[in-house]
Amino acid sequence: MDVVFYSHRDPYIILKNHLKDVAGRMVKYHRQKAEFVKLPIDEEFLKMVGIAHDFGKYTSYFQGYIRTGKGDPRKRHYHGFISALFGAWLCFQKGKDKDYLPLVAYLSIKHHHGDLKNLSDDIPEDDFKIYDNLLIAKEQVKDLEKNKEKISHELQVDITGFLKNWEEDVWERLKAYAFQLEEFESDENKIKTYFTLLYTYSLLIDADKKAASKTQEIKRKELPKDLVENFRKVKGWENPRKDIDKLRNEIYKEVKGKVESLKEIPHISTITAPTGIGKTYINLDVALRYRNKLGGKSKIIYSLPFISIIGQTYRVFDEVLEKTLGEEYLKNKSVYLIEHPHLSRIQYTDGDKEKPVNESLLLIESWNSEIVVTTFVQLLYSVIAFKNSFLKKFHNIAGSVIILDEVQAINHEYWEVVGLVLEKLTQYLGCKIILSTATRPLIVKNYTELVENQEKYFKSPLLKRTKIKPKLAQELTVEEFAKKFIEGLEKGINSYLIVLNTIKSSIEFYKRIKEDLGEDFKVFYLSTNVIPLQREERINEIKKLLKGKKKVILVSTQVVEAGVDLDFDKVYRDIAPLDSIVQVAGRCNRNGRFELGEEEVVFLKQGDVYFSYLIYGSTLIGITRELLDREYEEDEYKELSEKYFFKVKEYKSFKKSKDVLKDILNLRSCADGHSIASDFKLIKELPIYTDIFVEINEKAREIYKEFEEKVLNEKDFIRRLENYHKYKADFYKYVVSAPNEFLKNIHIEGKYPKIPLEVVEDYYDSEGYGLRLEKLIGDFLIF
Repeated sequence: MDVVFYSHRDPYIILKNHLKDVAGRMVKYHRQKAEFVKLPIDEEFLKMVGIAHDFGKYTSYFQGYIRTGKGDPRKRHYHGFISALFGAWLCFQKGKDKDYLPLVAYLSIKHHHGDLKNLSDDIPEDDFKIYDNLLIAKEQVKDLEKNKEKISHELQVDITGFLKNWEEDVWERLKAYAFQLEEFESDENKIKTYFTLLYTYSLLIDADKKAASKTQEIKRKELPKDLVENFRKVKGWENPRKDIDKLRNEIYKEVKGKVESLKEIPHISTITAPTGIGKTYINLDVALRYRNKLGGKSKIIYSLPFISIIGQTYRVFDEVLEKTLGEEYLKNKSVYLIEHPHLSRIQYTDGDKEKPVNESLLLIESWNSEIVVTTFVQLLYSVIAFKNSFLKKFHNIAGSVIILDEVQAINHEYWEVVGLVLEKLTQYLGCKIILSTATRPLIVKNYTELVENQEKYFKSPLLKRTKIKPKLAQELTVEEFAKKFIEGLEKGINSYLIVLNTIKSSIEFYKRIKEDLGEDFKVFYLSTNVIPLQREERINEIKKLLKGKKKVILVSTQVVEAGVDLDFDKVYRDIAPLDSIVQVAGRCNRNGRFELGEEEVVFLKQGDVYFSYLIYGSTLIGITRELLDREYEEDEYKELSEKYFFKVKEYKSFKKSKDVLKDILNLRSCADGHSIASDFKLIKELPIYTDIFVEINEKAREIYKEFEEKVLNEKDFIRRLENYHKYKADFYKYVVSAPNEFLKNIHIEGKYPKIPLEVVEDYYDSEGYGLRLEKLIGDFLIF
């Protein structure tokens, strides 16, 4: 009886068919990007990787596992290591032994079911460190001997040589390659090898997952270069009446003319223009025109600092596409536009059909769309990382037009490595980068500015709406500041925004203001201490009250800095880095209702501790204090920001950038207990916090109960995954991060930590500041 080898079960997939499918998909995906990719790989190399990636599944150990579901006690059913060795052997045999391609094949295949690891761990100098792997490989080779003719026929490769001499012909040569790369190779070639590895690995894991799930390929769509221009006509923006709209028209036409006149698209472009000038539409218009000049095949990746603001940008683009493409777009929404991470229910629409959840997830996570709205984290962790979940989409970044909007939000400690990686994306993957900002940081050295007449816009009286008023000579406690605020209430000022650095200081201030002014003003509180559902409800209510010119006070932390479209009469800000202060100024007098709206900057402390130092450190605050030596009006913000970024680059250590770059050069995902992802953090995380569900009402209780039943208690992995993506949007509207010390002092229950409805009032202030952190023994701080 002829033996049949399988790669998967539920449903069963014949192994040789799966290998050919993966190899074919890898070649097809690369073929779509080949004109942009400047890496030392070709279709023959990719076929080898695809054919070899599951070679170890030909063992009787794996076939027994696939049929019974029971693994070999000695782990001989594991297939990654032996498959990786076979992939490297194929490279050696077929002449693909230059540019470290055998090493790239080995590492990609070895970890295609997990994350990439340290090169020094995957190929150690001392074989004893992977003695178990080598021992298992020897037994697997003996087992493969039994069916070598059948396997050779299916692969159309005689595997006899590999089975006889894999240790000398492959393992020892890989060790030599690894040593050569680490000890003697130039930094430039190391970076090229890093990009080659990520590209190959990305092609493999994306093709493998889609082949196993039988996900059908998505047909690309055309995007006219004049989409935004047509949308502007539909909206009647071509002949504006208001002066501010005329100014927006002028900058749009200037940038459009500049782009159309370009003979060659610059690797890196910048769009530096003031807040409120319509940069989102300008950015999209430039990206579409670049795409057209590149032949119409480039994806557009629009990245933003925070997950909380990608939704509103997605809605802007959604309207543009619907108004211009009509029914064609509505039938194929996801093929044209996706947002990732996806905060609502996972669904991918192609034609009149909605893909199943597992397929939708694969298509969204690998960025199978013409326009992707995403975060800096998703974009940069896909390039500066070794994690499977991020790297699925790396190959789809090739040839893209990438916009980084509000690029000044990137942590200054990583400017050097981010700048280098952006340059290498243009060099090796043919990407075009657009940095959009009102306050351009010194991330890249070589760029082309698309707004040539910047002074015209930054100095325009129409955009002279605010001034920064520093009050830094006097250091205040929260109690003193609250008293000063109440005493300083002005006639004709109906709305105030107060942005403080920590939850501790913001709660204390909120309580004092609420007690004294609650009769005269509607007082709101916003921070990550409040569940997302209530944050959204409060923002919507505040918008209505502000529109009606009602008396409103909002006490907030940094969550209100970017992307929250609110317009207050006056703003107060505890001192922060200058770019943050400028961001908050954008929440004041946005629509020019006053001659000049004020942002007053104060310096708050508790005892000898400054709240700003705890969050941002003393260096950035010191630079900001030094520069804020007088009042600054909005037409001076650009020059002020340039001075600030220059001083930051001059004074601040870039050690973290250098550490991450060193990890990249040595193909090191983790060292001494630290991973490259933990070293490279665009957003600071506090490890002492745990997510907790808050049952604020009966509806929340029902949502938790359904999530527990459909997700937490579901034993089938695929069904659990599908249910998770189906129910997560509603569930996480009730989740906040709580200090672990706080959790020790409250009654929580359930498989997912929750504060049950019966005691929620004891630990959560639903009408006010959220978690009652006064229950926590000792001090607490959080953004």
